[in-house]
Amino acid sequence: MRDPNTPKYFISRAWIYSKEMFPVLIYLPYVIALYGCVNFVVQILSGDPVVIDTMAIVGMISAFFMMLLMRTFDDLKDIEIDIELFPHRATARKAVLKSDIVAISLISFLVLLNTNIFFGQSTLPVFAIMISYCLLTFKWFFAEQFHRNHIFITMMDHQPIPYVINFFLIHTALATGAHYEPFSPNHLILWLIVSLPVTAWEVSRKIRSADMETQYETFSMVVGVKTATAIPLICLTATGLMSLHIGSLLHFSPWFFAINIAILAMVLFVYLRFFFRPIKENNILTNTALFTTTAYFTNLLVNTVLTYAW
Repeated sequence: MRDPNTPKYFISRAWIYSKEMFPVLIYLPYVIALYGCVNFVVQILSGDPVVIDTMAIVGMISAFFMMLLMRTFDDLKDIEIDIELFPHRATARKAVLKSDIVAISLISFLVLLNTNIFFGQSTLPVFAIMISYCLLTFKWFFAEQFHRNHIFITMMDHQPIPYVINFFLIHTALATGAHYEPFSPNHLILWLIVSLPVTAWEVSRKIRSADMETQYETFSMVVGVKTATAIPLICLTATGLMSLHIGSLLHFSPWFFAINIAILAMVLFVYLRFFFRPIKENNILTNTALFTTTAYFTNLLVNTVLTYAW
């Protein structure tokens, strides 16, 4: 018998899943802005005119559906645990079925596969590396029980996911235009700019002061609070410094540098304060990582558009 909380049609359940777990109206503009910025900056750094062609569309579609695919992977891997810990979620309420998430995941995978096979042949080798690694994370590298019993190891070998995805997206940008441009040191810097903040956020949300620690394994529990705090501090500081370098290459206005330095100052203040006084009241690391990441990216995007608008 159908649960009374379960909508009759798949499309209704998929919309509920989207609203609660993957808001399309938020993610879609974000992906367009993120990939547009990466694509434009890559082409400018390569000395090419900024164009939007088939490869640019492949990159944008891939960015969106990779985010959706990884979202479904996370939900499917922990669906039983989430039902127990988060009874308010759609799956626990039976508003969304496990089969619905499987269907959304499969649709995302097929869209990615077909888009890249038929329209992104030039970057297929990089795509194959990315999708293979992400599939391995879904299968817990074929050592699920080990990973579930060693959360720190899980966090470490899942950390490369955004780096692998961003590496692929930069290559789709390199393949945009008349020629497939080589991956240069400046592209490496851009790759780190868009990837290091993800590590900073992932580590920051698993840092707690001693009085906040529980049985849940955190970075601060495993490596110590000071070492754990130093990781996102280094990541976000490096992001700020590398952004200044990219800004100088792209001849941005003084406002870009002023805003970037202000963001960097905030990072140093918040993280160093917690580093020297790791108490609950000073632990605003997660929100700081989210805010500064958004601010770094927005500053880069806005100045790219203002400087190179056509």
